[in-house]
Amino acid sequence: MLVKLTVPVVGLTHGAPTGAQCAAQLSIKSWAALGDSYSNIVGDGLQDYEALMATDACLQGQAPQYLSVPDAVISQVSGQQVPKLNRNTNFVTISAGANDIGLVQVLDACVYNWIGSASLSCAQTLKDAATSMSGAAFASSWDNLFTQTRSILAPNAGKVYVVGNVAFFDETTPQCNQISLAAYAGGGQQKYLTTTLRQNLNEMIHRFNWWQHYLVTKFNRAQVPSGNTLQYPVQFIDPDDRFNGRRFCRIGSDGTGSREPYTWFSDSEGLKTPMTRSPYEEMRPPTTCDPRRGWSEYVQCRMAKAIQKTSTLSLTESGAGTSPNNWERIFHPKTAGEDLIRDEIVSQLAQGPTLSGFNLRILPLGASITAGFASTDGYGFRKVLYDTLRKTNTVSYVGTQGSLPLVHEGHSGWIINDVSNVATTALRSRPNVVLVHVGTNDLLTNNAVDQAPERIGKLIDHVLSIAPDAVVLIAQILPTTKTGQFDNFVTFNARVASIVNQRQVQNKKVLKVWMPLTTDDLVDGVHPDNAGYNKMAQGWIKGLQRAADKGWIGRPV
Repeated sequence: MLVKLTVPVVGLTHGAPTGAQCAAQLSIKSWAALGDSYSNIVGDGLQDYEALMATDACLQGQAPQYLSVPDAVISQVSGQQVPKLNRNTNFVTISAGANDIGLVQVLDACVYNWIGSASLSCAQTLKDAATSMSGAAFASSWDNLFTQTRSILAPNAGKVYVVGNVAFFDETTPQCNQISLAAYAGGGQQKYLTTTLRQNLNEMIHRFNWWQHYLVTKFNRAQVPSGNTLQYPVQFIDPDDRFNGRRFCRIGSDGTGSREPYTWFSDSEGLKTPMTRSPYEEMRPPTTCDPRRGWSEYVQCRMAKAIQKTSTLSLTESGAGTSPNNWERIFHPKTAGEDLIRDEIVSQLAQGPTLSGFNLRILPLGASITAGFASTDGYGFRKVLYDTLRKTNTVSYVGTQGSLPLVHEGHSGWIINDVSNVATTALRSRPNVVLVHVGTNDLLTNNAVDQAPERIGKLIDHVLSIAPDAVVLIAQILPTTKTGQFDNFVTFNARVASIVNQRQVQNKKVLKVWMPLTTDDLVDGVHPDNAGYNKMAQGWIKGLQRAADKGWIGRPV
């Protein structure tokens, strides 16, 4: 079954300088690509984002030192790839970590069902992946990789760019509820791409990206005590929202379709290797199937064991006709997708001019962190943000709280619905930018936590119903040290990332904003210290620059 989804595409431009200006700004002599299959030409287009970067005017044909290897885990990147780096390399890109959290096992259990009725539990593999991300070994592996890589890069100038992953699915389309990529047909073997499954798999990717960003931030904090994020040696690249309108949600198992032009992930239909007989039926599998030996061997082993154990299993046409290597490619970007990842990296490499020439009418909206609680001057991020933006822009705040010019709509202790209800008055001033940091109190008071991300969605809709021309920047809420709450905050942020993507597909000007803070930037386990609030201001500025790059910021009404 093949379902074509025609949806709008938003946010496909970047504001980096190009050509000779960009090349002169960068002065790149050498760069390198580290990591796993996400940066090793696994997708069907045969061009990964590094190959496309080499053709970009900013790099003027400067090809990278290719060191990435499919199936690599982080420790292998550190131990086998980093030692081969050329000394004084200007920058490296890193795509890694998915194999450490067991992505292949998740896809086996939740999507492919390679071993039939004896397949792993989808819920358990997702739980195991979340546990791996939050574990000490994952954090230590990244810290070691950053440390080793930096020791080889150009002194005081070399940069590390960690490239996040992209969520696979549009979660909202009903057509996908009866689509399956499973290897076997009938008898309960099919794993249908239901709304719930798509949400859970996307949440895993957003959680994975959150942890990568957090560990990058933690490393940078130790390296740059001043807190100036522009000096951070490691940068996190998030290409996820560039794929809005181009995600999976249409692959079936009838084997009659062709490559789907509306998605930018590799397509099982287009990747099939014609076969009259499945090779899995003739294999003699080993006793144990080890995912560390690579996707191809793992897939062959799992399917051979299943067929050997249950001779009545019926392979779908996709299962019989898809070679082991091609199973791996399905969840990797096509060339068009890799091109978007290239754009995101280059836009970070060659940061264009600072935000300049805009008329910004800003509504800071939220709870006590928006109000500036625990900051020495009581202004939190607002004064630093105001003073910085005013250097090159016309800036005013709107809100019913505080005093001019630093008014706001931050209410200590308030939950999402309270903030949404009170926002109406301030929104009538028609801000063209709304900065939202809210949700902390919903989680800390255990207020219908599972529905909290959906309440953020309703808040976004309410804001835009009154101020439809506004850009809404949704912060990933700050982490906490409150007992038993940290993982709830991660889950909330992961789900909110999907909520933001859904609104972007609807052509709404909504952006997720990363905040470069860790729990070490908090004074009481919830609220930032002065330096933490300054970092929040820098996070908002980066979000505003991204919105400007998309052409989203218009003049206030």
